[in-house]
Amino acid sequence: MKPNDSFLASLNPSCKLFTHIFVMFLLMTISNPKVTLFIWILGVFVGIFLGGWRIAYLFKRLVPYLGFSILVFWMMAAFGEGETTIWKWAWFHVTEESVTNGLTIALRTLGFVTYGLLFTSTTDLTLFIMSLIHQCKLSPKCAYGLLAGFRFIPLFQSELNQMRTAHKVRGYKQKNSWKAFMRYSIPLFSQGIRKAERIAIAMEARGFTGTKERTYYQTTQVVTKDWAYLCSLLIVVLALMMVE
Repeated sequence: MKPNDSFLASLNPSCKLFTHIFVMFLLMTISNPKVTLFIWILGVFVGIFLGGWRIAYLFKRLVPYLGFSILVFWMMAAFGEGETTIWKWAWFHVTEESVTNGLTIALRTLGFVTYGLLFTSTTDLTLFIMSLIHQCKLSPKCAYGLLAGFRFIPLFQSELNQMRTAHKVRGYKQKNSWKAFMRYSIPLFSQGIRKAERIAIAMEARGFTGTKERTYYQTTQVVTKDWAYLCSLLIVVLALMMVE
């Protein structure tokens, strides 16, 4: 999660996450492809005007999922069921009902990706964890463990690249994928255990016990603009659903 300076980045992470999850839930209840398309386009507009997305960023992130959605549409349309036949050849049977279902599911997939990307691209990881503690009443022990786990991901990626470079310099050629997996996974696993133990010792040395009665360097609150974003987005989505 890498936040930017947009309006969405200034919202409370838990409130924003709840809003987007609720929109995704509403998408699952819609069977009209036109309404699904409008809600997906709404998410794209929110990302451009409120999320700080650029066209190049949007194109780079959504094109892979667009190809997957086209594949889902074809599978649903060509092998679905229905009464009104549009085209039939060999084992392909395209009907109006299968095309409608295929479009709905494909656009629903794009909607899930878009609203999920709206959250991940505009949310600071530390503020998200703090929001889970303050607004969702998550245990600090679980929250800080989750935060430490997320912090390990880029470290593992960096160490994996270093190991690959070192093996390449020493002339190691990856012939057997299973042996290569073991060669990389065992050192990463052992280093992860050592780092986790060091972090645990450091937190205990600084008085971390996991209790909720403690002070925080950063705190999060739900303010007026959070409620305004939640209500505005849900009202627009519900209005689009009523048009159906």
